[in-house]
Amino acid sequence: MSVIIKRIEKCEMLVSTIVNTYFLADQNSKLLIHLLGESKHLDRWKDSYAASGVNTLRFSLYMHVLSEVRAIMFDSHSKVASVPNIIKVLDDLDFRKKLKKWFCDVSSCQVYSIGDSLSEESIEYIRQEEAKDKELYFDELLYKATENYKNLISSELGIRVNNARNKMISHKEFQTTKEDGRRVFDASDFGLVYSDAADILEASHDIIFSLYSLFTKSHFDSRNEIKHHEFVANEFWSK
Repeated sequence: MSVIIKRIEKCEMLVSTIVNTYFLADQNSKLLIHLLGESKHLDRWKDSYAASGVNTLRFSLYMHVLSEVRAIMFDSHSKVASVPNIIKVLDDLDFRKKLKKWFCDVSSCQVYSIGDSLSEESIEYIRQEEAKDKELYFDELLYKATENYKNLISSELGIRVNNARNKMISHKEFQTTKEDGRRVFDASDFGLVYSDAADILEASHDIIFSLYSLFTKSHFDSRNEIKHHEFVANEFWSK
């Protein structure tokens, strides 16, 4: 097995781990939606001591979603499965050139016809046209992944979520204030809102699944999986 194929397979494994983490976070987010704002489900605990438990539950779930998404979208530690590490691999122009060649290889593709068999010239022409289509698709996927990633990490949402994880969720970092002296950061310091969980997942979607296609030569029907998460959440809260 060539070095380039081993490297591609390693990236495919990392991307698969990212996809699995994304789906778990999305399922939690879909469950979380039913505990937000004006949700009718909150009425069952209204004006009771249990309301405090509900608030704790939804905040914990919210923090978990943000932490999971931040891990796959912002963590650049060399030993983790994360988008930054995949993007770093794609920054290697030599690797990117070889990845594109692998992605666009149609030598093993079968060409079928109805009726008379196609000539070798016709088969070769069809393969060349298919290779051109793959080249365009590769460039589209690469652009979508890298540009959306750049936009996300520099966006207000991305910066807010990343800072919240670093200073509050994973590390109980202290700050000094005139009013309170030294205290740990809390959600209000970053302007966090519950909709951030759904927003960061949506902003991450095209990045993750473009990378998935680049390293698998296939398409993941992710939107259908997400609709299933909505169905599961609705079933859960209907009981």
